[in-house]
Amino acid sequence: MKKLYILLLAVCLPAVAVAQKINHDFNQVSLSDALRYIIIHQRQYNISFIYNELEDFRVTTSVRNQNVPEAINQLIGFYPVSAKVKRNVIDEEGNRMPDEIYVECVQKERRKVIGKVVDTDGQPMGFVNVSLLNVDDSTFVNGGVSTEAGDFVIPCAEQDLLIKLSYVGYKTVIRRIAGFHVGTITMRPNAYNIKGVTVRGHHKTDYVDHSTYTFSAEQIRNARQSQELIATLPGLRVDPMTNKIATFSDKPLKILINGVEATDNDLKSIEPDKIKNVEYYTVPPARYTDVGTLINIHTRRLDNGYAVGFDTGQAINRGFNNTNMYAKYTKGKSQFSFDYTLNYRNAANCKEENTYRMTEDTKTATYTYYGDYHFGYANQNFNLKYLYSINDSIAFQARFTPNIFTWFWRDRFDIKAMGNDLWRNGHSLQDRTIRSFGPSLDLYFSHKLKNGQLLVADVVGTYFHNKQGNDNHQFDENNAELLNDNMRQRNNKYSVIGEVVYTKDWGKRQFSAGYKATLAKSDFEISNVLSAYSSYSYHATNDNHYTYAQLGGGLGKLSYRLSLGATYIHTSNDDTRYNKLYFTPQLLLSYPVKSGQFTLRFASEAVLPGISQLSNNSTIEIPGLHRRGNPMLRSGNDKTIQLSYSLNNPYIYLWTTLGYNHISDPINQYFQWENVNGQRIIVRSPLNGDYQTTVGGNCQIRIKPFKSDLLAIEAQGGFWKQTEKNAYMGKHHHNYTPFYIYMTSRWKDFGANLYWRRASMSLNGSYLQSDENSCDAKFFYQHKQLRLSVVCVFPFTTPTYKTQTLDNNILSYLHVNKIPSQRSMITLGVSYNLFSGKQKNIRKQIDNYDGDKGTF
Repeated sequence: MKKLYILLLAVCLPAVAVAQKINHDFNQVSLSDALRYIIIHQRQYNISFIYNELEDFRVTTSVRNQNVPEAINQLIGFYPVSAKVKRNVIDEEGNRMPDEIYVECVQKERRKVIGKVVDTDGQPMGFVNVSLLNVDDSTFVNGGVSTEAGDFVIPCAEQDLLIKLSYVGYKTVIRRIAGFHVGTITMRPNAYNIKGVTVRGHHKTDYVDHSTYTFSAEQIRNARQSQELIATLPGLRVDPMTNKIATFSDKPLKILINGVEATDNDLKSIEPDKIKNVEYYTVPPARYTDVGTLINIHTRRLDNGYAVGFDTGQAINRGFNNTNMYAKYTKGKSQFSFDYTLNYRNAANCKEENTYRMTEDTKTATYTYYGDYHFGYANQNFNLKYLYSINDSIAFQARFTPNIFTWFWRDRFDIKAMGNDLWRNGHSLQDRTIRSFGPSLDLYFSHKLKNGQLLVADVVGTYFHNKQGNDNHQFDENNAELLNDNMRQRNNKYSVIGEVVYTKDWGKRQFSAGYKATLAKSDFEISNVLSAYSSYSYHATNDNHYTYAQLGGGLGKLSYRLSLGATYIHTSNDDTRYNKLYFTPQLLLSYPVKSGQFTLRFASEAVLPGISQLSNNSTIEIPGLHRRGNPMLRSGNDKTIQLSYSLNNPYIYLWTTLGYNHISDPINQYFQWENVNGQRIIVRSPLNGDYQTTVGGNCQIRIKPFKSDLLAIEAQGGFWKQTEKNAYMGKHHHNYTPFYIYMTSRWKDFGANLYWRRASMSLNGSYLQSDENSCDAKFFYQHKQLRLSVVCVFPFTTPTYKTQTLDNNILSYLHVNKIPSQRSMITLGVSYNLFSGKQKNIRKQIDNYDGDKGTF
């Protein structure tokens, strides 16, 4: 029998030049025995520890290709144990000794509360918060976090205690304990949230309206920061063109950290092992009606520390750069954070060809202009935030976010024309610019009340100052001027978004209710062809009020989420006023089956015009064709019914859906003949059609043949029949067949991924528009917090964008745009993170911002 407090000291041969690597599966062994294994299988370090002090800490983990300090830290996990490395050890005679590692429990209590946490299927639950409380007043005594195997060991001298276990989506467990070995504790899911299926070993649980993911030790170990970790979820990736997380489906994506909208820089400032779990909504809650995919990241309890980092990617011999910098500092109840993002593009010698064919009566005219153009932009985003929080009960956050955006376009096109007296062969010169400055201030407050109640409020004020110019000159072959359009617009836009939300949890049900008001006003100074290029003022407001109530619960195995909402819309400008009330109900039903579930969804949503679409501004595209806004736009109504099935196991993730969508009064670009300044011309503007429908299905599959990140293959394809009817172009049908494939591989410190999407044409108003023929390949090497990468975008292909009109008797238009400078473009990237301590992230429940600048 081993004596108490025996000191084990392994004296090994002098350290070798190359660090030894540890590869071993530890399964329910004591930390002491795991350290003994490492001592036997390496010769670089002297490892010292007290056997009995660490014997109660059980470890289950797979160590792969780790050096000795990394392997020991992985074994320790979240236990209150430290490992200190002492290098360059010299003995009394001046001889170099092996480096030393001292492992010890940092909480010197002789007794420990030991137990295990499992779910209702008997599966271990990792990362559960475990708190020990005083029996008399429930004050905090000590706490910890369960391991991936569900084990927890918390040093504590007191014997009569309350133990509290909490985990997102599960009912909190509080019980009185009188001994130190509490045995196995079972946590039961919240009936509203769960009603799904847990895939054993796959770290995924399906719920009525979302899936919850946790991550394996391998995924956490491979990721340097949380953005890389989140990008491993199905349907997500880091887009090398923007260096931001994007969806494969191009649906609008919103990312939250503990309920607050987050930037990609916010994700990068969080260490991967601080992520408790991720809620992945393909059907977001009622208050996120404008979001296609919602990701809500829950972090563990966090405290003092800092995080700093940067990443940059620069193309070789190209005007392409993405740069991010971020810093976060927490002290006590306060936190300060700052981040900056730059997206810079400067592309010359781009190719464009536009062909117009106008038909009136029996007369047909064609107009083609083609040639080179040069465009570029710089988008700079800043975020400066201050947070004050008292535990998790009260939180206040102020965020100041200025945005600076500049954009330009210059071209010289040759013109070939026939059949119209206004047109001549010749050339055109265009020069277009946009400059925008948009600061905003966001004030947030939340307060947890008794009995599972929560009240939150958020107010965002935004100001945009925009300058926009469009110079379009056309000349005949003798350099005689045929067209001189100089549109100028200055506008100041002001908006206030206010929202208040109340939630209440009780029993098997959850209730929430909220109100959100968006008040926007824009003051324009415009000069264009309609005003004979004299300056005039124009004013527009676009307000909407949204209120809802949502109830979720379960009836046996069937889960439901029902929300009733209403949106009141008020638009007003110098030309007209418009008011309308829309009811926006939603119903979601979910039924679990073996390794998957069926989901039925019905939703009705309002389609709102942007304030720029309501402008009466106008520009001349070519002689006889004007583009302008439309103050008379009405809001539309979008109704969807969808049946989905998901299948999950450690090797395969499968998601299939059949759906039908109907939009009444859709807002799209259409053409019509008009008389402007005594001249009969064609006007292209946003107009309300009769209806737009989409019916079909989609299938997404992800395969991990080795159940690890060594290789993952993901593909998605669909067939959708699109129909649109309007008074301007009649009724049209089109079949849309999108498809993409994405492969990733990770082996030790090296990784690679490949993405390819087929360019398919989809119906959009009067047009058929192609998807981007996206393709990119990425290779990287990672050493601890440093990552070096090489990315090739559009390998062996030129990014091409195509638009063509549907058949009609007004105008046919074909547009082809190519950017040869991005063909096989190579970018070199470097990224580095530095963390100290832990980061505190506010559990903010609502977040808003205004992204509609109001530019034309």
